[in-house]
Amino acid sequence: METFFANVLTRLIKHYNFKSSTKKGKLVDSVQRTILCKENKKGFNLIYQTSSSQEFMGLINELKSMGFYTYMEGGPDTTTILYQHKDFTVKTYQEQVDSTLLYSLQLHEQDFPDPSEIIYADDLLPFTSHEYLVHYFGEENVRKDFYYFSGDELANCSVLFINTARQVVFIWKDEVNKRGIDDILFGGQQKLKSAIGSSKFVAESEWKFKSGVHAGMTLYELRILNGDDIQFYGGNSLKTGTVITGNSGKLDFYKEEIILGCVNCEDSNFAKAETVNADEAIKEGKILFVLSVVLNADEKSTQKPLQPVVSK
Repeated sequence: METFFANVLTRLIKHYNFKSSTKKGKLVDSVQRTILCKENKKGFNLIYQTSSSQEFMGLINELKSMGFYTYMEGGPDTTTILYQHKDFTVKTYQEQVDSTLLYSLQLHEQDFPDPSEIIYADDLLPFTSHEYLVHYFGEENVRKDFYYFSGDELANCSVLFINTARQVVFIWKDEVNKRGIDDILFGGQQKLKSAIGSSKFVAESEWKFKSGVHAGMTLYELRILNGDDIQFYGGNSLKTGTVITGNSGKLDFYKEEIILGCVNCEDSNFAKAETVNADEAIKEGKILFVLSVVLNADEKSTQKPLQPVVSK
């Protein structure tokens, strides 16, 4: 058992059903065991199942000895627990098959791009957990933090390259296990708990999107890039500065949620407006720019939008 995971993680096993030897017509080992391989577009998963709770707990202890950790502890009766280490995750769960209760361990190895291939903000999407970020970029470059949505509402997040021009904030869907990307935030002075009372200034983000969008670009540049007028929320809105997702043009403002900052938007007309058109704002001499960009990992999600802070 000591070398089970060490061997299995380096082999591609398609399918294996354990068949016990017999002695005098009786099974030497009555434990039911199965290994299944599941392969799809998202990667490769290896599932090991056993009907022995003792063997199951022994394998979990082996995982821990290899450096795997979990944010949730439990025994063989615990429904689902996730263990993580470097580029591997192991999900443990129970499955009832006919009259047999099987204890399952599902192993997944995450594929990452070559460092030379991480050029655009979009290239960070494969890093779907805090552990993956730490494994790839180094523990010294990743920090656990909390992000303020509105009021006192907090969300677990991880910050890559904090307080630098390469800073990125990952908001997790699974806050307990710190995995599953909800949003990735670029640019702007993000509302991190660790930044409260800090005088540190985050430089303008160096990250650019494949679409050409990047923090710091002017509204005029964004308008030219989109190829059509852009509507965004004005001062009489809870989402002031956020570009409306339903705009037409070349850019996908749902996938890349853009929040604008403004240098000279103190006038009453802007304050009273619920929405503003880019062409109209540019004509009036408003100095607007891309303050921050939120990359939505799930384009079909219906999550609430982040509440922006507009610079004036």
